[in-house]
Amino acid sequence: MSSVDISSSIAQIESAGYVVLPGALPSESVTQISAALDAMLKADDETWGAERLVEIRERGALRNLAAADPAFAQLLQTSPALEIVDAILGARAILNCFDALTLFPGQGRYPWDYHTDLMDVTGVAFPSSRIPGVNVLYYMDRVREENGSTWVVPGSHLTLVDTPDPEVMAPLSVPLEVEPGDAVVFDARIWHCAGTNGSDAPRTLIKTLFTSHWYRPQMDFTRAVPEEILAGFDDRARRYLGVENVPPVTVEELRMRLFHGGAMSAMKG
Repeated sequence: MSSVDISSSIAQIESAGYVVLPGALPSESVTQISAALDAMLKADDETWGAERLVEIRERGALRNLAAADPAFAQLLQTSPALEIVDAILGARAILNCFDALTLFPGQGRYPWDYHTDLMDVTGVAFPSSRIPGVNVLYYMDRVREENGSTWVVPGSHLTLVDTPDPEVMAPLSVPLEVEPGDAVVFDARIWHCAGTNGSDAPRTLIKTLFTSHWYRPQMDFTRAVPEEILAGFDDRARRYLGVENVPPVTVEELRMRLFHGGAMSAMKG
């Protein structure tokens, strides 16, 4: 995996809203992960029915990868993008979602479905030093405008507009052109949308959205991921999955957490 210049990457995210990390995943990892995704897509179609998934706009949306193939574990443990995530969000960052998204031929959202990945806080002002969420996209395919690039509006993470006009956004957008194994890290408030896949092959990416600990995750990973799989993750990945973020259920547990956090030091003795 490639190393990253954390300071430079954060500066780009703060100004433009995103940074591209070439070669974040080695080719062998891309091959391994792609094979796992192909198997998951086939199983999802067989379990749910492809037509039903199309009806509910979920075909190709493979959820909760942390509980799936071990190939995905590296994205929560060894990816160079994680250093940027922790540098921005701090040591209490948690995982909001861990999904794969496939854009099939003929599908796309450009230019009418611009959105942010933190719609609940869109239009809310934050101090410049506080970024509430960081998204990391990992691309499994070579992506260009013709096969469904992700379109982003540079600098739009700083706007307080909560319902921008797509006709205004479109000419300000740029397509992210990437190679297999590249990652894009962006402020989760940036306005973006998927392009239209005009090719004859699907294009797939993996979305890992991280947030501050106070933002509710898409799933309760502490229950959605089997304990035997959770046990195999390192401490940082377990923290991402919310193991340290489960609310206490007894006064004793609450007080022990507060004590170890230093909040009860004045009560000693």
